[in-house]
Formats: sequence, structure tokens, C-alpha cells
Amino acid sequence: MMRRLTLFAAVTALAAGAVGGEPETAPAQAPAAKSLLPDSFDGPTTAPVTPAAPLLPAEADPAAPAAPQLLPQLQPGGPDAAFTTAAGGDLALQGPLTPAAGGYGAQVFAGSDGRFLAGLSRRIAAPIGSRWAAITLRRALLSQSGTPDGIVPGDWIAARAGLLVRLGEIDGAKRLVDGLPVDRYTPALYRVAAQTALAAADIGGLCPIAVTGQSLSADAIWKLAIGMCAAIEGDDITAARVFDALRNDSAHVDPFDVRLGERVATMAGGAGRATNIDWAEAPVLTPFRYGIATAVGVAIPPEKLAALGPARFGWLVRSPGVPADVRLAALRPAAVAGTVSAEELVSGITALSPANAGSDSAAGRLRTAFAGTSSADRRAALQAIWASGGDDRYGALIESAGAAARLPISADSAADSADIIAALLSAGMTEPARRWWPVADKAGGAVRARAWGLLAAAGIITPTPQGFKDWRSDAKVDDRHAALLLAALAGLGRAEGSQWQGLRDGLLPKAANSWTRAIDAAAAAGHQGEAIILAGTGLQGAWADVPPLHLYHIVAALTRAGRPAEARLIAAEAQTRA
Repeated sequence: MMRRLTLFAAVTALAAGAVGGEPETAPAQAPAAKSLLPDSFDGPTTAPVTPAAPLLPAEADPAAPAAPQLLPQLQPGGPDAAFTTAAGGDLALQGPLTPAAGGYGAQVFAGSDGRFLAGLSRRIAAPIGSRWAAITLRRALLSQSGTPDGIVPGDWIAARAGLLVRLGEIDGAKRLVDGLPVDRYTPALYRVAAQTALAAADIGGLCPIAVTGQSLSADAIWKLAIGMCAAIEGDDITAARVFDALRNDSAHVDPFDVRLGERVATMAGGAGRATNIDWAEAPVLTPFRYGIATAVGVAIPPEKLAALGPARFGWLVRSPGVPADVRLAALRPAAVAGTVSAEELVSGITALSPANAGSDSAAGRLRTAFAGTSSADRRAALQAIWASGGDDRYGALIESAGAAARLPISADSAADSADIIAALLSAGMTEPARRWWPVADKAGGAVRARAWGLLAAAGIITPTPQGFKDWRSDAKVDDRHAALLLAALAGLGRAEGSQWQGLRDGLLPKAANSWTRAIDAAAAAGHQGEAIILAGTGLQGAWADVPPLHLYHIVAALTRAGRPAEARLIAAEAQTRA
């Protein structure tokens, strides 16, 4: 018995440990507009950039029968705040993020139709183009808040947690799911709870829900979970019986998945011979295969990880079972996606880099940027970090933010002041960014223009129509880039009056569809959470595909709904990444 308990604790601890929170050159002419909205909204007739496929059939339609699949349709698709776990028996308020820790309060979804919000949430697919929009959405979903009308708590938590999993936010999704007693789960939540456990490589998380899950769905994952959990709990007879039956049922479960499950049973039982895992037999890496292999220490070929979609970066960085080099490579993308803070990015690079990393490595550049012997050395290290970004320069800016905040404000750094400001704003450091304006102002030329655009979008300096025209000329931006800044300024209420109106008529033609009407109405009604979720639907894909009209309505809605700081950071991010 002691051996069984020890092994169960070891496997559970392994699972729990995995749960753990640039200015681009614009084309000469903007490409044809693409729709970033779910099909239910009006808009351009072209297909969405990232189709928001249902996470699982039963989640998109709770009444639909579950297909016998190993969760194959799971297509993953702000600064971190401390979590305070909600009381498990409290159905009035659910969510781990309290107001004191950065949550948006108990009423964030009050007044909205819960079924509408859940439907929107299920149709959002990663990536969301804006880091700060993703952070805002994450905070809303994690806020300790009440259940909106028209939906039961279990289905609402399933919608929230399912979206968090697709965004790569595993810690929060798990805390959200664990906050509701199992006896209040709905069929949708059983499936999302399984997805969450797999994304977190938490085999133990499947055990309390496996038996009931099997009664609700023909998905083979439940039988596999029952077999694995029986072995973990010391019931070798049940485990053997389940896996014998699964081996003879290749029509409903892939033999590769059975062998992975048996690997868990072998480890838990401490006897027998470990089954051979040959990834050549698994053309596609499913969430089940990722979760189980990671939990039991079976190495996954790195080239297979892309099949998990953009959410994988958030999953990988939280999983100690993943090799250090893979986690290291996932840190910047996870930071850009909003699931890793600037501070975590720096500490992660330090912790996961080889101990003998040289000065030209990521860790070495950070050491010099933070603690170089001279300002010149530190500035050169910042430049090296930015240069290392390549196509992912925004991730490099986030990485450099902490070091940039420590650099003395001096005319010696004038040539780099716009990049420093962009780095600071990428991490939400508005006050340090403000203090660099006098240096950038005196730098003149393109440096001043870039800084002006960033700080105007962030609401730090007051724009004028002439200032806008000067910026456009000095920064040499195209019409789309100019329209993005004008959209941000208009959304913030900083482009009013006849002179601004002339500019708006030329760059921001009026248009409306059901999405613009919906987000405007949510903001007007003070439905903060609804406005935030609608903002997420309007930003799916890449910044290059975001119409200025979307940015205008998002910035305006968030400002009106009580989230002006987040609106300003989204606007500044648009300038950085335009």
C-alpha cells in the first residue's frame, strides 16, 4: 500500500508541477481586407483568417452526441497577477483573480446574455493579434465574478476555461475548473476539464471525472483515463482489464494511444516492461498524446509540436517535463501571446539557458543589458536583443523592457529612444515611457516621429492635427499605418473637431456591421466583459490583418466600458507592430 501511495503521489506531483501565468515595414499598398470575425457577424465576404473551429463537438453544441475521438479537434489556436483561488463551494462567484490581484470585479459579466458570451468565447481561436487585448481578455475570463443570466455555472466555466486553454493560459484554466465542485459539472465542463488536464500534462486531473465522463461521452479518452487512474490507485486488475479491452478495440482507439496509456500503468505499477513508444506511428500530435507523453517523460519530437497550434507556447513554458531548450524557444512567443509577463520572460531565459551561456547568448545579452559596467555597454546589449528578434521583434522588445527601464535617461541614448519607449510600452510601463519623451523630442527626425506616434497612441502626449501630419511625413508611414493611429486617437476621444474630421474622412471611412453595432452597444450599456470578448473576436489573426475600423471600435468600447488603460496599451501596440 505504501508503494502505491508513493507512486500515486509521484505521478500526481509530476502533473501538478506542469500547471505552474516592432514596427514592421508596411507594404506600399494595404492588402485586401480580410474578415477576422466569426461567421455570425457581417463584414467582408472573405473567409476568416483563423477559422474559429469548435474546440470539441460537444462544446459547440451541448446537445450534440460526442464522437468517439481522443479529443482530436482540440486546436489551440498582462502582466501576470497573483491568483487567489475561489472557494470550491461558492457558485455565486467563480474565478481565481480577485480585484486586489488585477481582476475586473464580480460584475464584469453582469447584464449580458450568458449564452451569447459563451458562443462568442467558443468561436475565438488563437492567436489574438494583440498581446494587450489577449491580456485583457485573460483577466476578464479569470476574474472572480458571477455567472451571467441565461447559462448555468458549469457551462459558463466550460466556455471560459476552454478559451483560456486555446489562448495558452493553462494555470488559470486549471484553477477556474478546479474552483467548481465536480458534482456541479455539466457535460461541456467534463470535456473542457479533460482538455485542461491534458494541456497541463496532469494525469491526476482526469481521475475524479473519468467514470462520469465515460457515461456522458463515447470518447475513448475516458476509458483510457479509467485504466491509467486504476493503475495509479493500485488497482492493477482493473487496469489490466481496461487495457486488454482497448487493445482489442482498434476501431475506436488508436493502438499508439493505448500504448501511451499503458506506459502510465507500467510506471505506476512498478512492474512489467514499459511499452515501446515509436512516434513514427503517430503522424499527428494530439493533446492526449502531448499530455500523457509529457507527464510520463516520453520525449516528443520537436517537429511535431506545431500540430498543437499557437497555444502550445503557453503550455510548453509551464511544463517541467518538456526539455529546457524547447521551453526556452517558447518563451518569446508566449510573451507575445500574453501568457508570459516581461518579468517571467527574463527569469525564464535565465533559468533555462545553459549554465555556460556566453555573452552573445540570450542570457548573456540580458546580463549585460541589466548590469553592464557602463551605459554604453547596456545600450549595446539592448540593441543586440532587438536585433535578435528577427520577425519576432515585438518579443525582443518585451524581453528588453525591464533592462530598458533601468537605463539612465540621457541624450547619449537619443538615437535609441523610440525603441526604448516601444519596449517600455510593450510591458505596460507608461510612466517610464513618458520620461523618455524629452530625449526623443530633441532627437528629431524619424526617431522623434516614431516616439510621438507611440506616446500619442498611449495617451501620454496630446496630439494635434498638425502634429499628426508632421508625424506621418517624418515617419514615412503608409495610409494603413496612419489610419491605425488615427483610429486609436479617435477611439480615445483625442481626434475631435473640424480639422480632425477632415483627416478622419480621408483615412477612416465610416462603415458598420453587426460586430461594430454589438461592441458599441456593449460599451454603451457598461457591459465590460462583453465588450472585452467582442474585442477578442475582432482581433483574431495577425496585426497585418486588423482593419483600422476594428481598432477604432475596440479602443472606443474599452475606454467607454471602463478599461481606458488597456485601450491605450492596445493602441500603442498597434503602432509598434503596424
